[in-house]
Amino acid sequence: MSEPIAGRYRPVAPLPAIGGVKRELAVDQVADHRVAIAKVKTGTRLDAIDRHLRALQALRHPSLAPVLDVVLLDDGKIAFVEAQADGPLLSGAVQMPQASALLVAADIADALAVLHAVGQTHGDLTPDAVVLDASGRPVVMGAGLAAAKATADETAGPLAADDLRALGALLYLLVTGRTPADPPASPMTFAPAIAPALNGLILALLSRDARRPPPPAAATAERLRAMAGVTLPLDLAPAPLPQPPLPTTPRRGISDAALAAIVGGIALLAIVLAVAAINGTDLVGDDEDDTQTGIPTFTLPEPSSLTLTLTDDSLPLPGVVTETETFDTGIAPVDTFEVFTDTTATVPAVTDTTSTATDIVTLTG
Repeated sequence: MSEPIAGRYRPVAPLPAIGGVKRELAVDQVADHRVAIAKVKTGTRLDAIDRHLRALQALRHPSLAPVLDVVLLDDGKIAFVEAQADGPLLSGAVQMPQASALLVAADIADALAVLHAVGQTHGDLTPDAVVLDASGRPVVMGAGLAAAKATADETAGPLAADDLRALGALLYLLVTGRTPADPPASPMTFAPAIAPALNGLILALLSRDARRPPPPAAATAERLRAMAGVTLPLDLAPAPLPQPPLPTTPRRGISDAALAAIVGGIALLAIVLAVAAINGTDLVGDDEDDTQTGIPTFTLPEPSSLTLTLTDDSLPLPGVVTETETFDTGIAPVDTFEVFTDTTATVPAVTDTTSTATDIVTLTG
């Protein structure tokens, strides 16, 4: 039995290498749980590799294996300790239903987005680097090991685009059961039932055209979940696009308010004129205007009396017979009335007005 690493991690079985670094399944004798340990050679870049690996300890995501410890060993190597998820490797699930493949790939894309946000990469995302836990959620193992080895070897490290192409290859495998060739054939060639949008996304992830790089990990995760029909959380849902104001027709001439006021004024004036015509009211106050407009104006006499003024030389009236009649109304005294009877069609007009004496004849009754 081998000695515990760092005095607490006892190796029990080998694990698939990631990023060219050997790994072992071990038991943490202090915390009593399983871990994955990778011994990273440092060469002359001990400090740079130590900082790189310790930076991964701060990252947390449900689909990213947490880094529990980074231990400097006596032989100059660094022990990189991760929590080992319980479950089979993704390599055991050669092909799965499209909906399941979409959700698994979306979780992996989320884990990559967390790495890329802080300038880290995975570098060797293969089916052997992904474990399906008891709930079916993928857990990405070995993040950062490929970059650490590249630093020790003083070679170019992996890029974020390399992780996205690896994700495209994983998704290709899950929906077709095949590993993509270079250049890749359309996934619909092997799985005609997949959605055209998914077919296009896989090919976009596998793109090696510098002018059309793979889409970012976060956007890829969002699109995968949308294809699966999963409602995005509010913090991940895209903001609604601003709606431009509706076009308006420029106004010409008077405003609506002014037009309404004019129409109202005309209507009011028409009502006033109609009422005046019915009541016989002189709106202008000029007698001459009455004859021109044809609106008659007159004043009825009081019903109790009628006064007729005539000159003395015109009495008695031509063609008028005057007689006196007495009517007994039953109330004393007896009233006497003078009755004027017109025997002609009209009363001749008075022409002589030189006399100053006048007689007033009054009808009372």
